[in-house]
Amino acid sequence: MICNIKRITAVDSKIDSIFSELSFLRTEYPEFYSWFYDKVVPELSNGSREVFIAQTPLSFGKINGVLVLKNTNFEKKICTLYVDKESRLNGIGQRFIDIAFNELDTDKPLITVSDNRISDFSRLLKKNNFEIVDSLSNYYSENHVEYTFNGHLYLPENVKYA
Repeated sequence: MICNIKRITAVDSKIDSIFSELSFLRTEYPEFYSWFYDKVVPELSNGSREVFIAQTPLSFGKINGVLVLKNTNFEKKICTLYVDKESRLNGIGQRFIDIAFNELDTDKPLITVSDNRISDFSRLLKKNNFEIVDSLSNYYSENHVEYTFNGHLYLPENVKYA
């Protein structure tokens, strides 16, 4: 499948479309709206966040995948990696991992995965040598476990969802 990857800026007209594509995550991450619009979008301007989208020529503007990275002195993190169901197993996830390795300048970026999504990511994580480090119960969402790979979450005291 031919797929174009595009870097998104803070003023890109696709920002709301990206949020809409990811809006299902609000059920797993209750603070998702605030995180996206109050952290990700403003931090695109200062370079501590990067967003990439995948689109196929035949998708007519539909977003087939989203990658959100956090790149600070404290954290090199894949915050969101999403590929829509119709586009999976076509290499988009691996292309996003390759972009993350390059942009974050590490082959061991931090990523967290919810217990209800771990099976979706297991093949990609194993292929790229991600190592589970921790599991956090009720961290982002009640009655769910968040698995951390390649490191521990860096969060200031009393702050969730970085």
